[in-house]
Amino acid sequence: MIKSFLILLLLLLFSCSTPQNGIDQLLPVIQLQSGKSDTLFVPDLFYTRDYTLNVQSNNMILAVYDAQSRQLALTPKAGHFGWTSLSFVLDGKKYDLPVRIERRVPVTLKYKAASPTDVVQVIGSFNTWDRHSAPMTDKDGNGVFSKTFYLRPGRYEYRFYVNRKERIDPKNPDKILNPFGEYNSLLTVRGPAGNPPEIYNERARKKREKFYFDFSLQNIPDSVRVFAWLNNRRLNAGRYKVQAAHIHVTLDKDQVQRDGILRIAIQGKSRASNLQVIDFNPLFKKNMALKDRSWYDAIAYSIIVDRFKDGDPANTQKIKNNQLPDKSNYYGGDLQGVLDEIDAGYFSNLGVNVLWLSPVVQNPFEAYREYPEPHRFTSGYHGYWPIASDKVDVRFGDMALLRKLVDHAHAKNIRVILDFVSNHVHIKHPWYHEHRDWFGSVDLPDGRKNLRLWDEFRLTTWFETFLPAFDYPGSDAAVQAMTDNALWWLKESGVDGFRQDAVKHVPRKFWRTLTRKIREEIEIPEKRRVYQIGESFGSDKLIRSYIGNGLLDAQFNFNLYDAAIYSFTNPVGSFADLDAALHKSIAVYGTHTLMGNIMDSHDKVRFLALADGDVGHAGQDPVTVGWDNPPVVDNPQSYALEKVYLAYMLSAPGLPFIYYGDEIGMTGAADPDNRRPMRFGKALKPVEQDMLKSVKNLIALRNENSALRYGDFHPLLAEKDVYAYVRSDVRQKLLVVLNKSARQLEKVFHLKGFEKTKHLIPLSKVYRYVYDGRELDMTLPAYSAQFFLLKDE
Repeated sequence: MIKSFLILLLLLLFSCSTPQNGIDQLLPVIQLQSGKSDTLFVPDLFYTRDYTLNVQSNNMILAVYDAQSRQLALTPKAGHFGWTSLSFVLDGKKYDLPVRIERRVPVTLKYKAASPTDVVQVIGSFNTWDRHSAPMTDKDGNGVFSKTFYLRPGRYEYRFYVNRKERIDPKNPDKILNPFGEYNSLLTVRGPAGNPPEIYNERARKKREKFYFDFSLQNIPDSVRVFAWLNNRRLNAGRYKVQAAHIHVTLDKDQVQRDGILRIAIQGKSRASNLQVIDFNPLFKKNMALKDRSWYDAIAYSIIVDRFKDGDPANTQKIKNNQLPDKSNYYGGDLQGVLDEIDAGYFSNLGVNVLWLSPVVQNPFEAYREYPEPHRFTSGYHGYWPIASDKVDVRFGDMALLRKLVDHAHAKNIRVILDFVSNHVHIKHPWYHEHRDWFGSVDLPDGRKNLRLWDEFRLTTWFETFLPAFDYPGSDAAVQAMTDNALWWLKESGVDGFRQDAVKHVPRKFWRTLTRKIREEIEIPEKRRVYQIGESFGSDKLIRSYIGNGLLDAQFNFNLYDAAIYSFTNPVGSFADLDAALHKSIAVYGTHTLMGNIMDSHDKVRFLALADGDVGHAGQDPVTVGWDNPPVVDNPQSYALEKVYLAYMLSAPGLPFIYYGDEIGMTGAADPDNRRPMRFGKALKPVEQDMLKSVKNLIALRNENSALRYGDFHPLLAEKDVYAYVRSDVRQKLLVVLNKSARQLEKVFHLKGFEKTKHLIPLSKVYRYVYDGRELDMTLPAYSAQFFLLKDE
């Protein structure tokens, strides 16, 4: 009797902590290429206990689901493109997947080789610089090699790989400096002629027990078909109607709930619109419990613990090695230093609400020589060389202090994410000696060392001779051990998520395993959302392949960053280049995205070093500059330009990540020069204090205006030095106008579409402007960012 009661109790507890078979996550948009089949792993799309699905084909897609492998094969039918909805039944409930079938642009690249026997490949951001890709072909035998790619409109970088040597395209004058002081050829792919249909959020109203959502249509095709989804189900056609250039959606009060999502698009005979996403969160009160707040409200601040602040000098331990430069040694920053600034209100006053801490796991007590020339000695001050899996580095503190830091941050409504290293350990880690079969080999069959071959052998390459990489494809035991370890850090420290290091070097089965464990052991029983953002350099296809409900929430948008840095700091850079890259990013990730946007990072040359002209010249190695001639900011205008960049980053789709020191205008060349010690208070120069004040104001604008966090994106003008765009959500509509030039400009903007409004209300410092209800005549001072609220009442 007692045994039966205990079994019943356990079953009851299990049923309370684990949801019934069903889906409580937002289903993603499925992206297919016209004329090309694709196979999806269904657990990447959503979590449920039982994946017994009944998937239904429709008139645009042939769908075949294998329940045993959980693979869903999708084949767009010939000649079909645009929006459709794919239905499936799970546990008696119907769900609908939004699907967009894209027609890509054919682009043929050609290279004239010295000999028809040459081996010629093309590598670039469209194929993740893959040197194993199929060679180009010389069809006519005249030495002209060619290859055709089908690409989204946007901006790409590439090089030719001829007989294992890289070369730029001699026929293409457009080129851009890469991080190694060399040039990449630049390719801009244009979309079909004419403007596509567009749908934009106009306004939301509540009257009695109903909500009314109005959408504006532009470039309307002859016939319009509406596709709308409320959360994970197709919206009943009786809920919306098309009138002239508008769509009106009516929902009952109980259909509009926090975290709810309305998605809507239109389809014409030959063109498909953007997907308009309405997040209901801005309709609800902001003062909610931290665990219930949306991650779309995040503004993150990145900290290298050792370089931030020394709060406890007693734990400072410099490595004693005469060949170790001080710049690569420990500086003494620790968790107590971060905690002190939390308690002092530094982060709250700045306006950030997420702290990203560099790895705090125990690192070695000796210096090691780097593999690349000139083989400098360096240390693990950055935290990426683990020698233990369950211990905080004694130079930073201990687990009790980390937990205290997290608790104090939470008390100030600040979340904390921890940098987690899953790709490798240090050679002194006991696992490398106790479980040698968990790790791969640094030796390749052809005699080469598999070192830093980031793209050629991305899943097996080692970062250094002393950093063994896990062989996850060959060792499930390693997958289980490291995913358990990540879970342990979440539970022991109480952090809210991870910045996942070197994601593309770790196979997807690792991230599937980890995310399932997080879902089952933390998110469901504790009813909270764990955020995971990854680091991957490569094509959008590769980066996106790691994002999903069963994988990571997001990755850093380095491809958009590359375009932004080029547009802002290159003398010939234009906002038109950034606009093209941003449209491609939106096509891949959407405007309602958790992707991370950056200006600086611990792996990138700092913005001010590029803007001030210290780094970024042909033949110049940014690492060498950092060692031999560390940048200083000579031109005060460079600070002004950085403010404009931050205004862009804090008003663009995605989550902004402030790298420590950005707020005071810190400069620096490549690693380790971009990791200088943080400075506070009286240590700041007047220009840095002014910078800090400006950044606080920009962050406050994002925090106070939901359209900058949840809104759609509508460009009004994108030319060399001026970028103007509107962001609109269910509460408000904002206009952002940027001028990155050193000249004052006079501009006239025509507000004649959905952006037309009765009143313009300045939200920032503005200068001369005249608005007559249709035309906005403005003065744009040099290096300026101006924000306006568009209001009809």
